[in-house]
Amino acid sequence: MDIFRNYPDTHHICIINARNIPVGVVERQRFLSLMSSPFSYALYHKRPVTLLMDDRPLMVEARTPILDFTKKILNNKISDINKSFIITHNQCYVGTATPFDLMRVSYLHSNRISDTLQTRTVTLHETLLKIQTATHSISAESRSLRDESENLSERNRTQNRHLRESDKRIKSTMEKTKSQNIKMEESRNYIQHASTNIRESCVKINDTIEKFEKISEASEDIGKILNIMKNISSQINILGINATIEASKVGSSGTGFAVVAQEIRNLSRMTSESLLRTKTLISYLQDAINTCSDSMRDNSQTLSGIIHHVDKIKCSFQEFEETALAQKEEILQLHQIMQELNVSTAQNNETVHNTNAICDNLFFNVSELAQITNNMHSLPTHYSLQ
Repeated sequence: MDIFRNYPDTHHICIINARNIPVGVVERQRFLSLMSSPFSYALYHKRPVTLLMDDRPLMVEARTPILDFTKKILNNKISDINKSFIITHNQCYVGTATPFDLMRVSYLHSNRISDTLQTRTVTLHETLLKIQTATHSISAESRSLRDESENLSERNRTQNRHLRESDKRIKSTMEKTKSQNIKMEESRNYIQHASTNIRESCVKINDTIEKFEKISEASEDIGKILNIMKNISSQINILGINATIEASKVGSSGTGFAVVAQEIRNLSRMTSESLLRTKTLISYLQDAINTCSDSMRDNSQTLSGIIHHVDKIKCSFQEFEETALAQKEEILQLHQIMQELNVSTAQNNETVHNTNAICDNLFFNVSELAQITNNMHSLPTHYSLQ
């Protein structure tokens, strides 16, 4: 009674045993009601408080969530709404409270939650605005990326078409180079045969020149012999003249000898004429031989120059053939590079296609995100408890 009198806000008193375990609750209203009846003081003055307590109070473990316990309280009878309950921890007393205290704490907790929710809602709206701005930026960038990807795809298609054309031209150049190599090999063989034939002709011409020189030497020897015969003819002519003189001295007995002397003189004259004509022919022949020999020497020198030029042409053909082989090897390497570039271009096209697909998905997702942020942006930023 003293406790309830001195502490007006005390609505209930928990009764615990020596082990700090609750055994009941004394309600203020019920206690005052009993003590206000007649003879109450005489009945309960020296009696234990257990006679006035509720020995089956509502007890709840301290770890029980407020929401769960609130549902349990609200599911009880309306008459129990004013009854107090005991809070325990491992069955030991912790404290007491009333449903009103629970409602008050729930109200304060709801207010704190509401304030926190309102603050976080404002923060969420600000974040949504930022997300919306970023979404618009990402959408614009995704459109730009998609446009650039389409342009890159178009350029890759154009490059791929040019690569195919270049590949065809390289193959055609390789075929032409191969045909030119064959023709160059044939030309080189022809030049080699011609060079061999020219060398053989030079050898034959040199042999002919040597023979002409020997014929010229023989002509000179014949001219010397003709000079000797000319001298002999002159001597015979002188001998005939002397014989005619001697026959005239003898008279008629030397007539036959005079005839013989005359014939000797005629023979000497005919021999001189023949020797002169032969010498003229030999001189003409020697001049012709010298002319032919000089011409053959010139031809030999010309052929030697031709052989020299042919050798140079042969070397040039050989160098050109080596250059053509090196060019063929470079064309083959270029062809391989073009094939690798073609494969790389195909991979780039596939990458661009995948990038376009990713951009489409990104654009779709960004559109959905923008729609969601617009919908969330339309939510109210302030809430009221009703």
